[in-house]
Amino acid sequence: MRIDVHNHLLPEPYIDLLTEWDTPVGLEVEDGNLYMAHERSGTASVAAGNRIPVNEGFTDVETRFDWMDEYDVDTTLVSVSTPNPLHDAFTPEQSTQLIRAINDGFAELQSDYPGRIAGLGMLPLREPEEAIDEVDRIATDLDLHGIALPTSINGQKLSAEELAPVFDRMDEVDLTAFIHPHGNVLSDELHEDESFLNPLVVFPTETTFQIARLIYDGFFDDHEFDIVLSHMGGALLQLAGRLNRGRDEIDDPEAGPEKPILEYLQRFYYDCISFHHPALAAAIDTVGLEQFVFGTDFPFDEEDTETIVADVETVVPSESDRERLMVSNAAELFNI
Repeated sequence: MRIDVHNHLLPEPYIDLLTEWDTPVGLEVEDGNLYMAHERSGTASVAAGNRIPVNEGFTDVETRFDWMDEYDVDTTLVSVSTPNPLHDAFTPEQSTQLIRAINDGFAELQSDYPGRIAGLGMLPLREPEEAIDEVDRIATDLDLHGIALPTSINGQKLSAEELAPVFDRMDEVDLTAFIHPHGNVLSDELHEDESFLNPLVVFPTETTFQIARLIYDGFFDDHEFDIVLSHMGGALLQLAGRLNRGRDEIDDPEAGPEKPILEYLQRFYYDCISFHHPALAAAIDTVGLEQFVFGTDFPFDEEDTETIVADVETVVPSESDRERLMVSNAAELFNI
C-alpha cells in the first residue's frame, strides 16, 4: 500500500470553465485533443508547441486506477498545479470561481471514490476575505484532506500582511498544506525550445527561494500548520548548512527568524521525488525519515514511479521504515 501526496488531476467543473473561457492561461481544444495553455510552466513535448497535452491520467478515473493498481498506490491526494488558477491572466473574480470549481470537483470525486481519491483544496488568495471563507468550506462542508498552496502569488510573498488572516484561519482548522511551485521570472530567460527546463530547474529553484524568504520573514514563526514541500523541497536540504551559517552571521538581535534555520527545515515534510538516490539519502540524513512522504507527480511527463520507488527501496532498507515513508506519515498528516 502507498499514499501518493503529489498527484495531479483536473476535475470536470474546472475543465468546463477553462474550455469555455478565452484566456491566455487555461485549456485549449485542438483536433479533439486537450492542451494546457500556460505561462512559466513547461513540458518535454516541445514539438507540441510547448503546450502540455492533457493525457487521460488527468481526467479519466479508470486510467488513474489502472496506474494506481500497477504501482500499489492505494490513495492519491490530488491537486491542481497547471493551469494555475491564481495566475493574473484571470481576474480575481475568475480566479475565485475557478478555485471553487476545483474544490467542488474534488469533493465530488472523494465522495464517488472514497479511500482512492482524496482532495487538496485551493484558496482564492487574490481575494483574502473569500479565501478565509474557502478555508472553512474546505474544512467543513467539503471535508477535503488539506490545502494546496503556491510558493508565491504572481510575485507576491505568502507572508504579505493582507494574507495573514487566511493563514491564521488555517492554523485554527489545523489543515496540512502541500506547497507546489509555479514558474518565476527565471522562466523569462528561457528560449522557446527550453520550456522543459521550467519543471526541471525553475520549479525547485522557486521553492528554495520562496521558502527561504518565508523562513527569514518569520512566516513559520507566526503560523503552525504542517507543511509538505514538493520535489523534495528543491535545494533547501542541500543548502541547510549554508542557510544556517547565514543566519548565524546576521548581527542584529531583532532580526528574524527566531530559531536556527535547521529547526525550520526539520519541521517541514518533503516528498521523495528527486530521481537521485544519493540526494534522497542525504536529505533523509538531514531531517529524518519521519519528515518524508511518498509522491510521484503523476500524470505529468516528469513522473517516473519506478525510479522513485527504486530510490526509496535503495535508501530505506527497512520494510517498516518504508511503510512509514510511503503510508503512515501521510496518513497522519492528511487524516486518511
